[in-house]
Amino acid sequence: MSTEDQVNVFEGSLDSQKYRISEFVQYKNRQQADWGNIVEFYVEEGVSAGTTNRPVYQKLMSDVRKGKVNLILVSDLTRLSRNLMDFCSLINELEKHHASYLSMKEQFDTSTPIGRMLVYIIIILGQFEREQTSERVAVNCHSRALRGLVNGGPAPMGYDKHPDKKGLLVVNEAEAQRVQKIFQIFLDEGSRAKAVAKLNELGIRPKRTSTKQKENKNSIWNYQSLGSLIENIAYIGKREVNKVYKDEDPSHLKPWQKYQIVPAAWPAILDEKIFFDAQSLLEEASLRERTRMSKTEKRIFLLTSILTCGITGIPLVGQAGHGSSGTIHRYYHYSRRPKDLKVVRPRLNADELEEKVISELRSALVTQGYFDDLEKTLKSQSDSNTKGGAAEFDRAQKELKDIQNRITSIWTNQSRMQLSEDALKLASDELNRLAKQKQDLEKYLSTLDPKASDPFAFKEQTLFVENQIRWCMQGWAKATPAMRKRLLRRTIKEIVVTQTELLITFWTNSEDRDFSLKVEPQGENSNNKSNIISFGCRSRPSSNTNQRRRATSSGTVPDSAAEAAGENLKCAVGENQNSSIRSSGNDKIGRGART
Repeated sequence: MSTEDQVNVFEGSLDSQKYRISEFVQYKNRQQADWGNIVEFYVEEGVSAGTTNRPVYQKLMSDVRKGKVNLILVSDLTRLSRNLMDFCSLINELEKHHASYLSMKEQFDTSTPIGRMLVYIIIILGQFEREQTSERVAVNCHSRALRGLVNGGPAPMGYDKHPDKKGLLVVNEAEAQRVQKIFQIFLDEGSRAKAVAKLNELGIRPKRTSTKQKENKNSIWNYQSLGSLIENIAYIGKREVNKVYKDEDPSHLKPWQKYQIVPAAWPAILDEKIFFDAQSLLEEASLRERTRMSKTEKRIFLLTSILTCGITGIPLVGQAGHGSSGTIHRYYHYSRRPKDLKVVRPRLNADELEEKVISELRSALVTQGYFDDLEKTLKSQSDSNTKGGAAEFDRAQKELKDIQNRITSIWTNQSRMQLSEDALKLASDELNRLAKQKQDLEKYLSTLDPKASDPFAFKEQTLFVENQIRWCMQGWAKATPAMRKRLLRRTIKEIVVTQTELLITFWTNSEDRDFSLKVEPQGENSNNKSNIISFGCRSRPSSNTNQRRRATSSGTVPDSAAEAAGENLKCAVGENQNSSIRSSGNDKIGRGART
């Protein structure tokens, strides 16, 4: 479904498409025994098929690569793609993995030249329709903008939406006085940071526009929100057209895409001199910041974007600070302050933590039998999960079949009987309830894997991890800091630091890794754990008292952080971190896997 409105329509909705697909599969199975079974419904709500950058579409293609899906069945070809180049790439990908597609509406024989030609024509027409609609909407919005009207969005502080005329703003006198006072405070204080502190001290609050903001009655100003207000040209009765193309070369843009400033359809509430004085102050501050940054040494933190706190689940990012003696300290800490947390993790020394991770990678390559034991542990863990998951998978499948039969029965009876309006409403409510149950059950089934373990898959996964670590270490010595960070991201999925452990999670196949790095990075709470191998380490207290004292005095590495950087290692298997295989020596890495 391309829009939210289409999703919410009962007739012709997603449930209707699912019903038609189910009936089509049953019909095909009656014609030809064992024609096929529905593995999963891949549903995208409110997302256009004009791009492949869709999470559900990427999940579908990932399942195709894994061999879980060998036929993509759609109700309409344009539901799959509305871009010719994307569709050609899809066809090549399906052929590469011995899969195919089928549209219930356009059942062309794509094994013949004429069939493929007709399919491409339909895709081109779908692309033409999408681009024409997009251009028509863009031209209409541009025409309204040139007349000084707004095309949606919340009204800025100082204005309200006109109750009758869409696109017009009316002055809110009380808020307009606050806007004038905010500009004056900013000019008097001379910087955004000082102005933010002054505004919050005086109790002047930002305008709450979204539902979430309205629920938070204690909202305060910050650096970004004040900057957005100061830069808003609407306060002097002007309207920016195509602001998104402000920095683009106009010669490369279409007429309705060019950036302009036009008179607005609402009155100004601020003197132009005050407004442009504020812009000059902002530009001076920006210039000073750019000059300072250009003279500052660029610091790259290797573990940023893959390091997570195991206590709170919040990412840890690299930061730097100057000590009283002028020494620069590099450390990892929370990217945002945890709320309602009594004990906050102290800072972790960046140099020590990064060196510990690199030493673990080097040790993995020189420890004899390390990857052989890893493969055995992977297989053992997978066999244990499969035995317990097969019975649950059968139970969930049976429940799903019962729900589908109830939906089919209600749908059939509704079409055959003359029902009253109240009866139709009851039937519609029951169908919606069953559809919700069915959707939840399908999502749950997608997380289960009742198939028997493939021994070759464990060998491939283990070999992939070994090759990635070896490739990372071979290029490490000559790599730049930025390149080292990329090497680690392509080898390690996530590092979780707890009070006593350092858990390193590796990628085990290139498809999921490349998709995650390009489209949507997966966090610690990702549901797909089948492609992960995790190693853990448990530390012993450092014997070097001077080093411990130095680290504590600098405020970068506390006792818990020093423990997390220890040498004795163990491996967590599954969710039970006590199930482990210990190494025979203190300096060797334990072997194991978590799936």
